[in-house]
Amino acid sequence: MILLALDTASAATSVALVDGDVILKFARHVDARRHAELLAPMIASVVAGRTVDAVVCGVGPGPYTGLRVGVATAQSLALAWQVPVVGICSLDAVAYAARAAGVTGEFIAAIDARRNEVYWARYGEHRLAGPFVNRPGELDPQLLTLPWVGVGADPQYPDATALAQLAMPLLLADVPLAQRITDLAIHGTDDGATAKQLGLQQLLSPYPLYVRRPDAVAGVKA
Repeated sequence: MILLALDTASAATSVALVDGDVILKFARHVDARRHAELLAPMIASVVAGRTVDAVVCGVGPGPYTGLRVGVATAQSLALAWQVPVVGICSLDAVAYAARAAGVTGEFIAAIDARRNEVYWARYGEHRLAGPFVNRPGELDPQLLTLPWVGVGADPQYPDATALAQLAMPLLLADVPLAQRITDLAIHGTDDGATAKQLGLQQLLSPYPLYVRRPDAVAGVKA
């Protein structure tokens, strides 16, 4: 199975083409404001005319605009190519790469959420809790004693190769998709609604995974 993976949930735009355990091609560019400009040319370069059997995208959590660029692109390509498309929590990709690099025990994987906040989840061999969004000062002090990756240590960004390596065995095993996550947690004080719905599921529907409400709400005046 040839799998195209892409992630735009952080400042990095990341694209990979993977055939089984073999990484055929990989590209990454770090620029938090150019996801829409960078993604299509990167995909064209990485795919380079090959036939793709499935698409996987990082579904966040991540900043609203950049995240939607990746998810919408993945959905559009899958529709055009008539292949399956699935999502993986982008924090799961950070954690996967950290474990591959030798991180052991429990740790926190985090992505910059801006506004002095982080998207984060707690991991052991699997995701134990999260994703959430908080200011670091709001967290239980015990969490701050754990090793942190993503924000604070490498791997700094979700990696498309890690997405592919996570998704490949799940797709081959025909693992069912988790239902679309619809609840949004309150900005800055994530009440855990999204994390509760997500549970330990890894293979997700290809829709953005939000853990904060949007700034603009229909019918609400500033």
